[in-house]
Amino acid sequence: MQVIAAEIWSGWLRGAFRRPEDVASFFGVRNSTAWNWWNAASRPTADKVMIAVLEAPGFLEHLTASVTADARRVA
Repeated sequence: MQVIAAEIWSGWLRGAFRRPEDVASFFGVRNSTAWNWWNAASRPTADKVMIAVLEAPGFLEHLTASVTADARRVA
C-alpha cells in the first residue's frame, strides 16, 4: 500500500525530530529504517502514518500543506 510520498514524510521528520535515531525510537523501527525515511529513500507503512496522525503534533498540518502545494503545482 502506498501511503505517503517519501519526500513529504522525510520533510516532516526533519522538522519534527532532531535526528534519525529519535525517529527510530518514536516509531519503534530499526535505525536503518529511520535513516531511509530521513533520506526519503523509502516511505512509511500505514500503521506508522497512523501513529503520526494520532500522536505527533503538526503532522496533519504538514501533510495538508504539502498536498495543497502539490495540487497548486499541478493545476
